[in-house]
Amino acid sequence: MISAEKSSDEHVLIVGGGPAGLTAAYLLARRGVSVTVVEAHPRLWGGISRTEEYKSYRFDIGGHRFFSKSEEVERLWDEILPEPMLERPRKSRIFYQRKFYSYPIRPFEALANLGPIEAARCVASYAKARVWPVKPIRSFQDWVTNAFGDRLFSIFFKTYTEKVWGMDCREISADWAAQRIRGLSLSRAVLSAFAGRPSERHATVKTLINTFRYPRLGPGMMWEAAAEKAAANGATLLQGGKVVALDWNAQAREWTATVEDQTGTRTLR
Repeated sequence: MISAEKSSDEHVLIVGGGPAGLTAAYLLARRGVSVTVVEAHPRLWGGISRTEEYKSYRFDIGGHRFFSKSEEVERLWDEILPEPMLERPRKSRIFYQRKFYSYPIRPFEALANLGPIEAARCVASYAKARVWPVKPIRSFQDWVTNAFGDRLFSIFFKTYTEKVWGMDCREISADWAAQRIRGLSLSRAVLSAFAGRPSERHATVKTLINTFRYPRLGPGMMWEAAAEKAAANGATLLQGGKVVALDWNAQAREWTATVEDQTGTRTLR
């Protein structure tokens, strides 16, 4: 935690050079706070948002789109990466039982592909969820079941989510679901299908966006730029390193971190 008024001996250690770590490092260093970032990767910045290069081809570690309802966040991206980002149409598909389904789900397309019997089951399941919702809502499974019905949850959300995150949907918080797919439900998806493409990017649910911004050379381009700007403002950046110990001196009210990197072992206070 950084105090409102900077002190001369203030030093912040950030473990991990991903989007959160590098953004924090850039903003703190810009304020004149002493910052050290320790990143395990020996060459690249960005964590799972980095862009790897192989035989002159660039690969994203995962799908990372740049879209925010916050004008402040959008301005920060433009500040870190002055080169204009590309505006790209979003096209996501789910492959289920040898058919492709649009994601976000287009209800009429999904029900038509599933066939009349399965479609009827999905509609009945959704109606049941509206009349008898899961209470209290504790998990991702509870939240999505209430929004789409148990049948659609099982078909389109359960397997995908558990593959991506490596966790059972009953172990993922309902708050996480509300943040990731906030405001989205089957009824909202139906209304969106009738409304067509939103005219205003910031007026739609995050999960229903049709376009997104994307750095020309991949998301890693943003975080490499963030690392450069943080360093230019005085931040210390260590790659190929890890924090191996943290010690708290109660009398001095001071943390000491032991860091191993490519140059050896060092102590940070």
